[in-house]
Amino acid sequence: MPLTIAICDDNENQIKEMRRLLAEWSADKPFALDIDEYISAESFLFSYPDKPCDLILLDIEMDRLNGMELAKRLRSNGDMLPIVFITGYSDYIAEGYDVEALHYLLKPVAKEKLFAVLDKYVEKRSVKADELIFETANGATHISADRITYIEAFGRKTAVHLSDDRIIDCMVSISRFSAMRLNGFVSPHRSYIVNLRFVRSIGKTEIALDNGTIIPLSRRLYKDVNEKFIQFYTKG
Repeated sequence: MPLTIAICDDNENQIKEMRRLLAEWSADKPFALDIDEYISAESFLFSYPDKPCDLILLDIEMDRLNGMELAKRLRSNGDMLPIVFITGYSDYIAEGYDVEALHYLLKPVAKEKLFAVLDKYVEKRSVKADELIFETANGATHISADRITYIEAFGRKTAVHLSDDRIIDCMVSISRFSAMRLNGFVSPHRSYIVNLRFVRSIGKTEIALDNGTIIPLSRRLYKDVNEKFIQFYTKG
């Protein structure tokens, strides 16, 4: 599964250095790394809706909209994009707890510290998924849970939506899937089960997935789902 990391910094030399470090870090990794570069917080916000990323290396000290303000804007929209702040000062660390920052790295960035943060993130992201076997009209089908974006109920059957946009009609009820307690999944509504790996943001009444799909969210379940979302990306 490819990994996309965004670098947002108003210093082109810093962007160049971070790109070099990322290339070194990913050289022996078993996945492709895509790097997106942004010279300002504004340019990131403009592109982000159509060009999502998995993690952002975010400079704090930028002209106009700074990195902390960008982070607060994302969080106010319910977006829990993992953020690693890059800063020349330690003054912002306390404020970073308010936006659930994944980590802080002080300039000049030590590659060992950057690599450790990224390795920990990838380890959490790559936890072995549950392997599922379920019945379809054409017989038994095997699939890894990490390929499922969400599951939707249709009476006593379900539609299993996959990350490659395929849909598998399953002869199993959604309550059966709920009973499996799949790692990294939440039930935001009685008719849906959602994979947190593919969630972009959570609002009061809906969940937005990376591919643009909108899933309804029961108001009574908002607090629990939102807490699980935050924990999924921020807890060690």
